Amino acid sequence: MLVLDHDRAGGYWGAVYAFTAIKGLQVIIDGPVGCENLPVTSVLHYTDGLPPHELPIVVTGISEEELGQHGTEGAMKRAHRTLDPSLPSVVVTGSIAEMIGGGVTPEGTNIQRFLPRTIDEDQWQSANRALFWLWTQYGKKRIAPRKARGPDEKPRVNIIGPMYGYFNTASDLAEMRRLIEGIGAEVNMVFPLGSHLADIPKLTDADVNVCMYREFGRMLCEALQRPYLQAPIGLHSTTRFLHKLGELLGLDPAPFIEREKHTTIKPLWDLWRSVTQDFFGTASFGVVATETYARGLRNFLENDMGLPCAFSRGRSAGVKPDNAAVRELIRSKRPLILFGSYNERMYLAECGGRGVYIPASFPGAIVRRHTGTPFMGYSGATYLVQEVCNALFDALFNILPLATDMDRVESTPARLQRELPWSEPAQALLARLLEAEPVLVRISAAKRLRDAVERAAREAGESQISIERLRATGGVAAPALESA
Repeated sequence: MLVLDHDRAGGYWGAVYAFTAIKGLQVIIDGPVGCENLPVTSVLHYTDGLPPHELPIVVTGISEEELGQHGTEGAMKRAHRTLDPSLPSVVVTGSIAEMIGGGVTPEGTNIQRFLPRTIDEDQWQSANRALFWLWTQYGKKRIAPRKARGPDEKPRVNIIGPMYGYFNTASDLAEMRRLIEGIGAEVNMVFPLGSHLADIPKLTDADVNVCMYREFGRMLCEALQRPYLQAPIGLHSTTRFLHKLGELLGLDPAPFIEREKHTTIKPLWDLWRSVTQDFFGTASFGVVATETYARGLRNFLENDMGLPCAFSRGRSAGVKPDNAAVRELIRSKRPLILFGSYNERMYLAECGGRGVYIPASFPGAIVRRHTGTPFMGYSGATYLVQEVCNALFDALFNILPLATDMDRVESTPARLQRELPWSEPAQALLARLLEAEPVLVRISAAKRLRDAVERAAREAGESQISIERLRATGGVAAPALESA
């Protein structure tokens, strides 16, 4: 099957992003020269990648002779000598090394092997196995029941899933930590990002686990034999999450929730009660993102806030994308606000859509290392509504004429022009074309299209607007005309 515009990386990337997030673990990439460039250095130039020159990571740099004759063990020995031999190491195979049976660890070394299966797994499937592998290799072999807490000991929570290479991790992790600590618990471990290899056995010290993402992390949560919750997106989802977390931990989240109503989420109510709410019932939005964000955004904006959802497509682990179908949805539905990756931004531009793009997923040239752009929790609810309101203002700006444009008018004709009648088929087609436009910009789109078609008809000496003239001219709705 021809895949249009990949929307995720292979398993090799997921494994590298997971293992490099663990302190005390050295990573060896088994592949040709340059295999570390994309995930380690190049990606950092345009998105959230790995810290350059900070992590203990090296590539074997296998040559053509090693690929075809000698295997990769010699290259792995060379790579291992550049690292600290006293520290644990894991070798991750790229697709080329996998095809020739690479990744075989040399005798006399402490190198562990992990097979990303990058040929048949995507980054999330491999990351899911990598987190579980870390636990099986360096965690406890037998999980004991959680000991009773002391009178002054706070209940503990693990946050499972944050690692390198995932959209908006810094902000959403900060918000999840804020919520957990806000109801009186403490974060036991954030895994794998920032955890040390020696601390992995401490994962069982937590009472509850929070799985940040739906794409990976649940395999480890199941193995830890503790209750686990999915990180929430949206107002009501966050409230239900806090009540359930409080129930599992024996804490009362009500005082924290009450404070949040008067602080964190107060701007949300202010915006809802303002004149901006007039747009909420007609400002359609579309979402194409990982399942975590696609589900959360649709549930919050459509069910909680009342914005009509034109479409929502989630990217799930192990499911091949149909970007051609996504491209068609954007062309035919034309949402006023489009959440997605750079793929969707390109599709919107291709069809001449006048909607506003908001980053909500990788791949794409987007950096989200600051903690001030959450999608999850109460802070995320306020931030998202703020972004929607700003997008509405941008949409209005895009349809208002500039002063220089208002001064640039056509000459007044010597004789008064009569209004050209429209045939019934042309009127029906015009109505269908305008229905595809967001309500906020529909009047502007109708004027531009009518003016363009009538101008072309007059220049051709026609006495009536026919459906053929409408199709031939097209104007701003040219992509929609193709299917009309």
